[in-house]
Amino acid sequence: MYSIDSMYESMADGVVESLKQKKPSRWAVAAAIWLGRQQILSASEFWYQTANKMLIELAGPDGEALRGQLTKAEDALFDGFADAWPSIPDSLKTYIDQWSPPAAEVDIEALRVEAVVKIDRAAEAYRMQFITPGFGQIMAYQQKLDEARAKVAFAGVPDADIPHIVAEAEADGMTKAEKAQQIVDTFTGWQHISAGVEAKRMAAKKAIAAAETAQAITAAAEVNWSAE
Repeated sequence: MYSIDSMYESMADGVVESLKQKKPSRWAVAAAIWLGRQQILSASEFWYQTANKMLIELAGPDGEALRGQLTKAEDALFDGFADAWPSIPDSLKTYIDQWSPPAAEVDIEALRVEAVVKIDRAAEAYRMQFITPGFGQIMAYQQKLDEARAKVAFAGVPDADIPHIVAEAEADGMTKAEKAQQIVDTFTGWQHISAGVEAKRMAAKKAIAAAETAQAITAAAEVNWSAE
């Protein structure tokens, strides 16, 4: 970390960051010119090149005001620079890099395992938006589906064989045939949703297995479950 008492280090860091992002600003130009004038870190030409390129990009009164503050020698120097963004000198890059501690090494395989678990949990959470969790509830769903299919296939099926359909039809003010068809249609829609979720789940796991970087693994674990 650069020293709080060293103003030029924080200025240099800010100018370099603006350069990396290619985001010129009045502050960055002024700071780059100051750094150049003070020959900070023995990189005057780089600071001036950076200031020149940012001035080219900085349209409007801010750019004009800053250009008006250049010395004649700086004007002549700027006229000789190319319009491209300058490269950071190796010596300066090495010096700046030491201000930030090295990133902790990522355990790729552990991250891969976590990503797979995340995918499974997210898929299940999305499915639960459409069904009620619980083994007993799943059994009830299956029983109702069996009864609904029986009623759709044979309208004269005895009420004793379709108790769930009879009870729900009465509760919802529907005929038994209507309720049976509703349940069958709902299941058909659910099959489409479930198949889509499963396809995305498996594709995400495949991408995670093939990913070679932490960023790629993290990206593969981000799935839009609701998109078609």
